[in-house]
Amino acid sequence: MTDVALVYPYVDPPRNKSIFRFPPLGLGYIAAHLRDNGHDVAIVDATFIGEKAAVEKAKALRPRVVGIYSMFTMREASLRFARVLRGDCELVIAGGPLPTVEPETYLGDFDAAAVGEGEQTMLEIAEGRNLGEINGLVYRVKDGKQLRPREEGGEVVHMPPREVLQNLDAIPLPARDLFDNANYINYYKKRGEPPTTSAITSRGCPFACDFCSHPIFGESFRERSPGNMADEVEQILGLGYGRVFFQDDCFTLTKGRVARFCDEVERRNLKFGWECLSRVDSMDEATASRMRTAGCDHVFFGLESGSDRVLKIMNKSATPEMGRRAVEAAKAGGLKTGAFFIFGYPGDDTDSMLETLHFADSLPLDYLSFTYPYPIPGTPLYERVKDKMMEGNPEPQQKGLIQHQLIYYSEIPEAKLKFGIIKGLALHYIRLHTGAAAPLIVKPLGVLSDRVFRHL
Repeated sequence: MTDVALVYPYVDPPRNKSIFRFPPLGLGYIAAHLRDNGHDVAIVDATFIGEKAAVEKAKALRPRVVGIYSMFTMREASLRFARVLRGDCELVIAGGPLPTVEPETYLGDFDAAAVGEGEQTMLEIAEGRNLGEINGLVYRVKDGKQLRPREEGGEVVHMPPREVLQNLDAIPLPARDLFDNANYINYYKKRGEPPTTSAITSRGCPFACDFCSHPIFGESFRERSPGNMADEVEQILGLGYGRVFFQDDCFTLTKGRVARFCDEVERRNLKFGWECLSRVDSMDEATASRMRTAGCDHVFFGLESGSDRVLKIMNKSATPEMGRRAVEAAKAGGLKTGAFFIFGYPGDDTDSMLETLHFADSLPLDYLSFTYPYPIPGTPLYERVKDKMMEGNPEPQQKGLIQHQLIYYSEIPEAKLKFGIIKGLALHYIRLHTGAAAPLIVKPLGVLSDRVFRHL
């Protein structure tokens, strides 16, 4: 019997071509903390083996406790796993971003929902403490007795919030040996790319973008030390990976830490490629150049819109001009650049969406992504459109050229959004692959497609 089985219920959609496919770091941190405290733990990742095989694997472990990760795009999958596993264990616990935001919605299928950072909460559950003694839990009781899933009635108990972990260096590195490393490595090899995995070197975010949900780590921004970061890189390279994507919301927020990490990489002679996310107000040419000498070759920016008016609606605390300067600075420093845009945001109109398309087309980008708005519970965006949400499953689905779906009733027709996204991506790839001939193709195609877009 296994003490704890941690389940990642993501099933890779057929024909998915994402450049980002990484193991579940959060579960890796929880597993490491449990194992360091003497518990037998396993991670069951459905990404490559599929839902049926993942269920069978979890059942074969005969776990005493099952923890299932859940987020907005995995909600239905996490509930399905809970329904088939809850009869084979003592407790089934939901954790992750969405259970943190709306824990009550999970209590029909789970014994409890873990709110916030899960390392210590799951340890206390594994130790066999009563749920009423564990901070950071939400569960149901009736007549003083804990209710099991599907038992009716009772009242919901919210235990006091768990304090966030302040010293991130004291947390053990993720139990990466429990990940499905062979399949993740093979995923990138099939694409002809260096095997890549992710790391996160900070927790929390001090910003408050309208669409962003960071309920697990909150607004209390905490960072790991450069030495601790380099320790994890060594762990990653030892598993056969050759590249790291730093998943922090803003890896470059503290430029001094970035420089010290680069120093540590060079001192240890670590040879690997890496990439990261950056805000537009924390990138300059000197920082980009220093990162480049330490192996970084690509930086991504959440530019979101080319309209100053829409960026204010998004509460981005940035302008298109700041975005342009950041992209150009990164490029001048020797880095490839990527940008993410949200297309058709509430408040967008034809003119502002064209501003975004023209802005994206004017930037020296090596990677470009457009997505629909995703109103995640707990965000201001969700509060504005929650009465317009569609019924159905928000999990990613490959639909033609666009792996997104509109999940609320927008005032902008979805056909117009799709056309705009295809237009933006088409012009981007034409520029990338036609060299000096690009202007001869892009300019007339851009004018024609603008006219079509306006009339949709």
